Amino acid sequence: MKLYNVLFVLVLVVASVFAFANAATLLRATSVVIPFVGTQTVQLRLWGTVAFVALAGIYSLIWSLSSTRQRAKSADTLTKLEEMRRTLDEREAGRFQLLQSQLETSFRDVLARLDNTPATKPTLFSKLTNSTPATQSAPSTASLETVLKRIEKVRDEIAADIAASEHEILQAFEITKDRSRG
Repeated sequence: MKLYNVLFVLVLVVASVFAFANAATLLRATSVVIPFVGTQTVQLRLWGTVAFVALAGIYSLIWSLSSTRQRAKSADTLTKLEEMRRTLDEREAGRFQLLQSQLETSFRDVLARLDNTPATKPTLFSKLTNSTPATQSAPSTASLETVLKRIEKVRDEIAADIAASEHEILQAFEITKDRSRG
């Protein structure tokens, strides 16, 4: 039960106990002088108690509407955060696909070059470095391993960034949830 409902029930109980304890006084007519009308007899105490209860009800209603508006605003914020997370995930997936296609193309080119190079025929690179074609393929394999290590490092960094973003989104979600409860 929300705080404003508890307060409203408390006011109703206090007003009911007060009205029951002072029923004779509340029902007694009171003379009131109203300008331009004259003297009137009114049950002023009873109407004062009813006005007090009505004022408590209006206060409870306004507090309830304010709370509902605040929850709607936090739900809108959470929807925007979820949309942003989904967009970021889609962008990251697109980047992974692009990186994967570029790497596959590069690997195919490197493998095609390695397969098409005859072992006995010296290449321009081997003539310039005074090395044999067999020793030329070793740097290519080492460079492939370096590229693979770099790809794994980038993948781990991106996964860490995504995890940090998800943590921040969940933290913002918890903060808005706590605010809506309070």
